[in-house]
Amino acid sequence: MKKLGIIAIAFILASCNQTKVAYIDIEELMKDYEATKALEITLKEKQEVMAKELDSISAPFQLKVQQYYQNQRKMSAQKRAQTEQALQQEQQFLQSKQQQAAQQLQKENQEMSEVITKRVDSFVADFAKVKGYNLIFGTSGKGTVLYGDETLNVTKDILEILNVDFSKK
Repeated sequence: MKKLGIIAIAFILASCNQTKVAYIDIEELMKDYEATKALEITLKEKQEVMAKELDSISAPFQLKVQQYYQNQRKMSAQKRAQTEQALQQEQQFLQSKQQQAAQQLQKENQEMSEVITKRVDSFVADFAKVKGYNLIFGTSGKGTVLYGDETLNVTKDILEILNVDFSKK
């Protein structure tokens, strides 16, 4: 009986010290965060510039290929083989340039996304401390948090703070 009383008292004391919990919908946050939108615009602009540069060097190559197909019947076997080899080398060079451009964009996207993620994490930590939250979950859609009362969803609060901060820059 004495043990049961101690357990009941421990339970009551534990329930008095309630943990304040909230969650953030990460997909919604990142979709509506102005820094993420700016990143997408920046990367799209860089992709368009790179595409134009690649087009400017691939257009002459395409012309050479067309000229080769128009003149191949008139060429000797040796000349045809030399031209094909030269075109093949140029094609490999162009593919290498395309791959480098794609890797560069991917690297920039990753680096800039990491900066954004660290900034969001920092703001969430500060928000939790100011608002007295002991724990804030991050969820993607409803994947991690299967149910969460909307009163625990602080996504809009965090998003508003982040966007105000971003607009100051």
